[in-house]
Amino acid sequence: MQKIGLFGGTFDPVHYGHLAVGKAALEQLDLDSLIFIPAPSPPHKQSDKITPFYHRLAMLELAIGEDHGFSVSPIEAELQGLSYTIDTLTILRRRFKGDVTFFYVIGLDAFAEISTWKQYQLLLSEVSFVVIDRPSHDNKTCEEIVCTELHGYSASGEGCWRNENGSTVYRLVMDPVAVSSTEIRELLRNGKAVEEMVPPAVIEYIQAKSLYARDIL
Repeated sequence: MQKIGLFGGTFDPVHYGHLAVGKAALEQLDLDSLIFIPAPSPPHKQSDKITPFYHRLAMLELAIGEDHGFSVSPIEAELQGLSYTIDTLTILRRRFKGDVTFFYVIGLDAFAEISTWKQYQLLLSEVSFVVIDRPSHDNKTCEEIVCTELHGYSASGEGCWRNENGSTVYRLVMDPVAVSSTEIRELLRNGKAVEEMVPPAVIEYIQAKSLYARDIL
């Protein structure tokens, strides 16, 4: 059975924190590979200005370099309109042959809003969620969100919960990486250095394309 990780997001821009999460997921879940999936038009960020998709895709490809555990997919650019995870998963199910289990990597803040996602109950039954262990969201831990806001889940080992249908939620344990894309964009707009936060190849791309120095084009 193949175990494939899916890491969606805006990645605006990708940074070392994203890569650290990917590595932790690969190791802790013993995944065969992990696919970064940038969202062209994320439903939860409609009011935000987002860097054009092709730039974010290019930066991701530069960030992962020759790491054979990682890959990048432009699959959500094929979707019409907003990028819904359930639609992405439907396409991936058709493309991957044989026995495969998908693991969707997600931050605690986003997981806390899972009940607002399109067809979230179906999504929970189709993919295992891997929740990044961050400081509690609105004073709620991953365990509290699973046990109070989802139905039928119970503990199945340390940092793992399952329901009667076999749906699984895992807690990804890792040292926090104090970096965010929002912070990086602000630093770049103010001419500050971000070498400790962003891979060199990505910084070169940002400079070459004049990204973040002013309002996004």
